[in-house]
Amino acid sequence: MSEINNIKTTAQSGLNSTKVGDNGSRDGDKSQSVQAVTARTDTVSLTNEATQLQSIQKTLEDTPIVNSERVEALRAAIADGSYTVDAAELAQNIIDFETQL
Repeated sequence: MSEINNIKTTAQSGLNSTKVGDNGSRDGDKSQSVQAVTARTDTVSLTNEATQLQSIQKTLEDTPIVNSERVEALRAAIADGSYTVDAAELAQNIIDFETQL
């Protein structure tokens, strides 16, 4: 078992200790018994929502942040002069953004 923040549970305290007999040997006497620690198995179950969240997180990690195709299309449009900006739409978007703050 592992230690967390240097704190052991009572079940773990017997794992790293060795029983020493009266004669000083580490084996001790056969009549003396070392308490056996019962092995426990821990289980974890995830809800459907947690499983879905893990799936979504994995999908998001694999998705690029930048849409490279869109960036290249905009660069080409700017380079050949076909990209135009609608000033009224831009102004309205700025106003909408500022009101949301």
